[in-house]
Amino acid sequence: MIMFVKVLHNILFAAGYLAIVVLAAVISFYGKPELGLIIIVVASAMALMLAVATGIVNRRHKRAVKAQEARVATASAPTTTYSAQTTEAFDYDAQTVWSLIRPAESAVLLTDVQRAFTVPGTPHGVGEQQCFISRDGSVSIIEVIGEESPWWATTRPVTPNEMNSRSTYTLEPTPAGCTLTMGVVIELPAGARLADPQKWWESHARPYPRRVNEVLSARQG
Repeated sequence: MIMFVKVLHNILFAAGYLAIVVLAAVISFYGKPELGLIIIVVASAMALMLAVATGIVNRRHKRAVKAQEARVATASAPTTTYSAQTTEAFDYDAQTVWSLIRPAESAVLLTDVQRAFTVPGTPHGVGEQQCFISRDGSVSIIEVIGEESPWWATTRPVTPNEMNSRSTYTLEPTPAGCTLTMGVVIELPAGARLADPQKWWESHARPYPRRVNEVLSARQG
């Protein structure tokens, strides 16, 4: 259909241009060659400008179509999923650890963020969103998508990110206190790779339980 329209457009364009040329020839023949020449020159200039403009528009359209096809291909390509976890033991019961790590505001004590709070208007528990503002001014928001107090909670990032992820915090009782297992599931776009997920997660998550232990020790002291 598109090809038919293009062919019809070209035929009409050529017919119109030839009609103008014939008109200019007739005018020249009947004693006004200057006017006939002007008509031909103007018609030729307009035809040239239209051809150039059409070529530019067609090239831009083709580039836009190719870019869209590339985006669709990337979006439909299979993702790569990684998972990892790390566990830390505490000499405190699960409720004590939970009471520290559960509130959004505790992130100021346990991480390097400058400010943390529950997003106003979001519920407590599942659906709750927590906002964290880093010292460099960057902002991130997570949402609680599952929770059973004081045993586990699962969160996901809300702010745009190149990867989809879910983080899980699980507390289990032990004779001496409890353990905290921090797990993550990451989906990376096609072509992206994570060389050693467990090592990456260990380096990323390990400072958190150490800080939890330090804060609880200071409170007990």
